[in-house]
Amino acid sequence: MRRWFVLLLLSTLYSGIAEAADNKSQAALSDSVQVRVWSVHATKQGASVDDGLKRLAKHLRALNYGTFRLLRKDGVAVPPKGTRKIDIIGNKSVRVTVLDRNAERARVRVQIGNGGGNVLDTTVSIRRNGFFIVAGPRHDGGILVLPIFARY
Repeated sequence: MRRWFVLLLLSTLYSGIAEAADNKSQAALSDSVQVRVWSVHATKQGASVDDGLKRLAKHLRALNYGTFRLLRKDGVAVPPKGTRKIDIIGNKSVRVTVLDRNAERARVRVQIGNGGGNVLDTTVSIRRNGFFIVAGPRHDGGILVLPIFARY
């Protein structure tokens, strides 16, 4: 049975640059939340991290795998109270629903399916312009790790 693990990591700003707290609360909300899902292949062989994953390296290493390779990036704009489906690697899909959002956080429902139904269904609160990581299904001698970003 495939097991999924949800790691709610400390949200970090995707851009790597923090705005002042006062500016965040006054910032205008965009019309939609830009959701990006990265498909990362993690294996225990070796010890390397793709250059495109360097900002996430400390979070990925917490998974106790040695090598992390970025396979692809997918994204979609999701309106408030809207749902969008993203097809990812390994014949899987991620369905994202923006339940609500404010200047600080978005509450997002994430459903990951493999064609035969959902293997993960969870609701998370993601810091504005932050991310969380889902790790789990076996893939090509390792596992898939899915950093999921919410930018608005």
